[in-house]
Amino acid sequence: MQFGTSVHALTDWSAEVKPFRQVLAEAAGLGFAQIMLMNLPGQAALTADNDPQGAMIDLEQSDISLVRDAVADAELQVCCVYQGLMNVGSEAEAAATAEGLMRLADLALGLQTDILLPNAGVAPEAKLPLVQKAELLDRLSRMVAEVLRRIPSHLKIAPDIHYGGVIETVADCLCYFDQIPDPRAGITLNIGHMTTLGEEGWRLLERHPERVHIVAWKDHLLQPPPEATHPIYSVELGTGDSPFERYARLLPPDGGPHKHLITFEHVPLAEKQAALGRSLQYLRKLWGETH
Repeated sequence: MQFGTSVHALTDWSAEVKPFRQVLAEAAGLGFAQIMLMNLPGQAALTADNDPQGAMIDLEQSDISLVRDAVADAELQVCCVYQGLMNVGSEAEAAATAEGLMRLADLALGLQTDILLPNAGVAPEAKLPLVQKAELLDRLSRMVAEVLRRIPSHLKIAPDIHYGGVIETVADCLCYFDQIPDPRAGITLNIGHMTTLGEEGWRLLERHPERVHIVAWKDHLLQPPPEATHPIYSVELGTGDSPFERYARLLPPDGGPHKHLITFEHVPLAEKQAALGRSLQYLRKLWGETH
């Protein structure tokens, strides 16, 4: 059973606090086999003349062969490539997003991964009933279906199901699946956000496992600490409220066809490496107990 992580789990979002290659080495040293790379346009690029001092880089402006070599040198594989580009507030925004996804597909091909991981769009507010964002979801679905027709047939699109997203709840996911018959249109099942939303996210593994391309093992607190400014609060695995056992028992011992990522955000930078290592050990122990 292999687990991956994201470059952002070991750094401070886009801040240049750890070089790209250092983050790859730390992830591999902790025992991870895969890494989610993140494309942040406008950040530093990895080229023959520049070695980025931040882990979240502009992949489009980078020499992808050098990025691929850096990942291989760390003895990792690229799990997926992320970009927060999903805007569908209008037909013009959806068209621009489609072109962004086409470019992300090119990056995925260059990085030898088959999963594009965009955000799940942005709703006017969190926890909107499906009927109130039906137009947004319809536009998003039509756009994703069109992109899937234009990109190589082995590539998949797996939006990150997220608090405040156009695709946010189990019902939203089921509607999205109904609107796009192509199973390449799947999701990243973000367990932490399901926890924050009070959603039974494991139902998606029960009903449509073929649509869950990535399982994001995140632990959220249902009651964030007093200093928190947002209901989303992501912590070290095993220290929050996510019912991981409900999800683990629905998965085969080898993890199945899904990719598995362990990430978090609200851990102090100085503690992230150790906390990520403990999170991996926690999930390995849980896996042994449930399989």
